[in-house]
Amino acid sequence: MSQREELESHLAQAVRLQSPIQRLPCEILASIFVTGVFEADDEDPLMVSTLMLVCRYWSDVAINTPVLWSNIAVSTHDSLEKAQRKLRRSKSYPLDITINFGPRNEQSSNVTESVIHAMDLVRPALWRTKSFSLSVPNRPQAHAALIRCREDAPLLEFLSIRIFHSMQDDHYSSPPLPLFNGHTPRLRSCSFTSFNFAWNIQVVSRLRVLKLGGYWNVFSPSVPTLLQILNECPELEEFALRNLSDADSDACDYGQTWIPTKLVHLPRLVKASFYYAGITRMRMILNQLSFPALQTLELCYLDDLTPLLERLKLQSLTAFPLRHLRIESSFFNELKFVSLLSRLQSLVSLELVDCEDASSHLLKVYKAPHSHPIRIGLSVDIGLNDDLCWFNIGLPQTRDS
Repeated sequence: MSQREELESHLAQAVRLQSPIQRLPCEILASIFVTGVFEADDEDPLMVSTLMLVCRYWSDVAINTPVLWSNIAVSTHDSLEKAQRKLRRSKSYPLDITINFGPRNEQSSNVTESVIHAMDLVRPALWRTKSFSLSVPNRPQAHAALIRCREDAPLLEFLSIRIFHSMQDDHYSSPPLPLFNGHTPRLRSCSFTSFNFAWNIQVVSRLRVLKLGGYWNVFSPSVPTLLQILNECPELEEFALRNLSDADSDACDYGQTWIPTKLVHLPRLVKASFYYAGITRMRMILNQLSFPALQTLELCYLDDLTPLLERLKLQSLTAFPLRHLRIESSFFNELKFVSLLSRLQSLVSLELVDCEDASSHLLKVYKAPHSHPIRIGLSVDIGLNDDLCWFNIGLPQTRDS
């Protein structure tokens, strides 16, 4: 390099150093990085790498900001080497760990080996894990991973275990309990799909979010079991059941297991979703529940909803601030449905998808007693696609009774 070029380089560097962004303290610059990476609508996994390419100063600041490396992911697209590098740079910051191998990887001979290696890598950091998500094709792979979750997890708040192939009958159905040595004092959200935890109440107590799905035949929970779980979650805010074999309506089931002597009160429940959860199960459960704060309700693939509508109307006699109601692929008594709608003073949106009982007379009979219009969506078959046709109904009006 000539003397002239060297001088120009020093001058250019001196000019860059005069820029305000170059004079920011590393703490403020780190805060800007964190805001840009985590508060964007769509998190860009390449954002941190891009920041590190700007200059050596930015690279050093990013590397020494542990929160930027707190999302640990292992999958077919995220290598163990990358996860190891993030673990090292995250220092002692709380972690969000995701191990995700989808059903397309089931035939791959190294999936189980990859899951084991991933768990062996993150196992020493379970003590500072804030959320843990495991998605694998089958139960043997889930068992191989969860048997390594023996350390305490005092910071764990969110736990998700998903087994894609639920229709299985194998010797791995016995759960590797207790998970995390039974020490998860902060756990508030559980999402289990086809994971058999023997319906251990200690695993799912004191929750605010509970989602269960993919349980068939002998693995399907009984009504008393679900009621006992709900009774242990008085602060529950969201509850979802999806893809469950229907319960046995035989009353002798009550004599074998726990059943509440009074209604299970869920004063904070604001959202409930039930997709193919069995109409018998739903009728028996709702008859034992009180949900005075429920705002969003989804009832899908539940055959005849009429008994549920009667229970919802009974709830509306006290407190029922329902705002959003979705019914899909189910049928009901139209008159009783209209009777229920007339009591839902807070309803702002109603979705009816593939509901043959929602005849053209429904909107004529229904006179909304609300002080605001209701947004109603009806399914419309357009070619090969199903779509919702939305329109408003219910101009402000008063009732005599």
